[in-house]
Amino acid sequence: MRNTFVSTLLAASIVLTGAAHHAHAATNDDYLPTTSAAISTATAKIVDGKVDVNGVRYHYLLAQGDKKGTPVVLLHGWGSTSYMWRYVMPQLVARGYTVLAPDLRGLGDTSKPATGYDKANVAEDIRALVAKLNLGPQVNVVGHDMGGMVAYAYAAQHPDEVRTLAILDVPLPGIEPWDQLVQTPRTWHFRFYSVQDVPEMLIAGHELEYLKWFHNSEAVNARAFTNEVEETYAREYAMPGALRAGFEYYRAFPQDVKANQAFSATKLTMPVLGIGGAGSFGPIIGDHLRHVATNVEAINVQGSGHWVAEEQPAVVTGALLRFLPPGR
Repeated sequence: MRNTFVSTLLAASIVLTGAAHHAHAATNDDYLPTTSAAISTATAKIVDGKVDVNGVRYHYLLAQGDKKGTPVVLLHGWGSTSYMWRYVMPQLVARGYTVLAPDLRGLGDTSKPATGYDKANVAEDIRALVAKLNLGPQVNVVGHDMGGMVAYAYAAQHPDEVRTLAILDVPLPGIEPWDQLVQTPRTWHFRFYSVQDVPEMLIAGHELEYLKWFHNSEAVNARAFTNEVEETYAREYAMPGALRAGFEYYRAFPQDVKANQAFSATKLTMPVLGIGGAGSFGPIIGDHLRHVATNVEAINVQGSGHWVAEEQPAVVTGALLRFLPPGR
């Protein structure tokens, strides 16, 4: 499936490069992966690589056109891997950006250490990866779910190195109204995953069934999660240690609360974009992010639940393209 994703990224990037200068009202059909093997790959460069940073073997995809462009880092969340960016990544590459999409610590094809899942630490992983791949000195960081928490920690710890920040459908631990949110039925899984060992015991061996149910329970446009998509995610979460690693992100929330409360004493000043699904955190994401940043734009995506980049890729990618600095 990784090879299929890379082939898809190549083909889609090339197809879209030819159309990038012809503006039209995008629909989700424009964002379906292209798999034509007959298209030349001469204008797209993709690295499907692994590198050691902070004692972790990180898997990443790095893609760009014929020239290096403005760097964008895409960070996935729980229930996903770098595969979640399969619609967004080709669109950005086609418009001149250099795009990095890693599998976060412990997830996908990245190694699975026992510790280090607090978001400030994972942000240091990503910063080290950016440095190792020579993408600095400044990058634009986009994060969904846990990746959004990591993206905030990256920007808060190294504000001079983050040009713009986009956070997709996630509340930040310790930031209002976090205390209220974690007590609601909407966030039941925050509490369940935080229990040591029990979720691993119950879900192991049932990754496909559980992820199908979970993705659909958090979605408005459940058509985004085809059998192929679910099987891809299930294989990656069935890897030895993957479930435990994923749940460690939730078990680190007490550390994240303390860190974010300290970070938020100094508000971010770079442009910040919040994107949330209307059926999820979209109605509150703008006000939420204004607790930590001074220059916030927010978009409440209709027809979407939590998985905005997969449920409504046309809206999300269009918003990112309007928000990000030019690709070159």
